[in-house]
Amino acid sequence: MKILFVNACFIDQLLLMDNFEELKWRVHSKYKNSFNIQDERKQQLVVVTTTNYPFMPNGIYLQASDFSHVLSTIEIGEQITWEQKCLHFSKNHLLLTHGKRYSSIAVVVGNLEGKSQERLFSYSNSLVKVTGNQQSLAQFLEGKHSFKNALIQLCSENQSQQKSGLDFLLGRGMGLTPSGDDMIVGHLAARLLLDKQSSILTNLLLTELLSERSVTTDISKHYLLCALAGHFSEPVLKLMEALTTNSSEEHIIKVVKSLISVGHTSGVDLLAGFLTTIKLISIK
Repeated sequence: MKILFVNACFIDQLLLMDNFEELKWRVHSKYKNSFNIQDERKQQLVVVTTTNYPFMPNGIYLQASDFSHVLSTIEIGEQITWEQKCLHFSKNHLLLTHGKRYSSIAVVVGNLEGKSQERLFSYSNSLVKVTGNQQSLAQFLEGKHSFKNALIQLCSENQSQQKSGLDFLLGRGMGLTPSGDDMIVGHLAARLLLDKQSSILTNLLLTELLSERSVTTDISKHYLLCALAGHFSEPVLKLMEALTTNSSEEHIIKVVKSLISVGHTSGVDLLAGFLTTIKLISIK
């Protein structure tokens, strides 16, 4: 098969830093519409996908035809050389320098806007999309259940309470990013938006994620570590931005629909964690 040079269309600007080239990489996993590469120390994960999907932390985006070709020629476990802003696979070379740069870093400017918050909750209470807890978002927010109780514990500033919440949520659920993990990401995004980060919670979560016996998946671990560093997917960043401005009902609906379309339940689970935290912390 002919060796091809493929250009990235978009790339998270953090991936152009030299420290990524200092690591040894391999193909971690491959799916129909994406594949992941991971460093040998299992501290960094990079997702490669098509321009049909929203920007994610540590993302590289290709034209669909280029992606299909690369996907068909790589093997799980294959070693990758990353040098001079290029990923060298055994049968292809992925050039990064021509990709348009984006940022996954959350930059919160301004406070939570009351009207936008009202519009967000009003629309969310009408959503029937089911969370990983097998309840609609409205039922999740209003009901009493184990997932919500764990989020209430995360909102505490008590270390034992926070640990209990993490112990319940971390790795709980099905899929590449279990529902409990998605809710934790939403919780961390809400804390950042409200400027209510908890160093106790950060240390507890880091300890769990960096343990050799981590209870969650490599992919979910990546997004949790990104959230701890303030890096989120584009739909989450858009939601945070919408809530710090006086956004119209139409705009709120647009950003929420974009978020809950992510994954099977990932987006709506993240929103459940986010909204529950906003409710609990903003009224303290």
